[in-house]
Amino acid sequence: MRTRTRAAGMLTILVMLGMLVAACGGDSDPTSTPVADSTATTASSTDATADTSTPAELTPVTVGFIPVLIYAPVALAHDKGYFEEYGLDVNLEPLAGGSDMVVLTANGDFDIGIGGTGPAFFNAVARGIDLKLISPLHFERGEAATPLVVSKERYDSGELTTPGDLEGKKVSVNARGATEYWLNAALETDGLTIGDVDLQTLPFPDVPAALASGALDGAMLGEPIATQAEQQGLIVRLDANFPENFQPTFVWVNPDFAADSPDLVTGFMAGMLRGCRDLWGDDWDSDENLEILEAHTNVPPDLIREASRTYCEPNGDIHADDLATLQTFFADRGLLEYDEPLDVNSLIDRSFAENAVKEIGVATEQ
Repeated sequence: MRTRTRAAGMLTILVMLGMLVAACGGDSDPTSTPVADSTATTASSTDATADTSTPAELTPVTVGFIPVLIYAPVALAHDKGYFEEYGLDVNLEPLAGGSDMVVLTANGDFDIGIGGTGPAFFNAVARGIDLKLISPLHFERGEAATPLVVSKERYDSGELTTPGDLEGKKVSVNARGATEYWLNAALETDGLTIGDVDLQTLPFPDVPAALASGALDGAMLGEPIATQAEQQGLIVRLDANFPENFQPTFVWVNPDFAADSPDLVTGFMAGMLRGCRDLWGDDWDSDENLEILEAHTNVPPDLIREASRTYCEPNGDIHADDLATLQTFFADRGLLEYDEPLDVNSLIDRSFAENAVKEIGVATEQ
């Protein structure tokens, strides 16, 4: 078994990834039927019934994990024993940020990594590292889960009331990469681009204080910190929701692990998708689910209910056109180390999700 180094410590309190804001548009796989409407009551398995007998021996599998709310499908699958039913003893290795997830997955510290697919991923693949995307993690609907915000004081004064007011001013993202795409999309709603602001980097928990002090003028702020700061009278969300139907975060797998243990990768996908389906329907915020999420994120249940909700794709279908959009954006920003665009379809391995869906059935709307 490979020696694994433990990733950096748990995120402080509630940090949400700054690369949220997405929905499930894009390519559709003919083998899956994703739940397509936010009013759907549930996502049920119709094609097959999962074998819930737990294997006698479990195989340790290390998964790079950020303890924030968009990782809910993984947290639920872990604590509800879904992974164990497929022979996996999943060890969730917390990481303080997404920037090292690619490296740690590529070199084998993590068997499976989950995070935003930013320049680090594209550059790694261009250098010959054979990381494959096997599933999306999340998407969003309705109000943005990583809104563009300003201080309430400056909003109330009339100084900063629209994204256009941020021209030439200091605006932060939590990490370079996919969050920049969301900031650019927000600014474009009022005629600006990311090149029109003084881009800064600041972790989400530090944003409200920085806005209050004037060290920042605007920021992308992830849920549930955004709702918490709003309730405290510290920030105001600007009217700048982003394009829906977009996947910014994905699951990728170490190539050696995928080659040596394909059944375990399929089992991980089956467990995660079952966790995802537990988040569909009117009981997504059941006491059991919120208790698990609170244990992993330190986010109180009431705040989870009030914060802007994120969703997951219950059949693991990856939208290749979203990857192409991200690659083009990063190339235009000068963040990629190669000139000729990669074929984004070559970055995707749909087989694990497809095999998992054969195990658990296709999620359909009831």
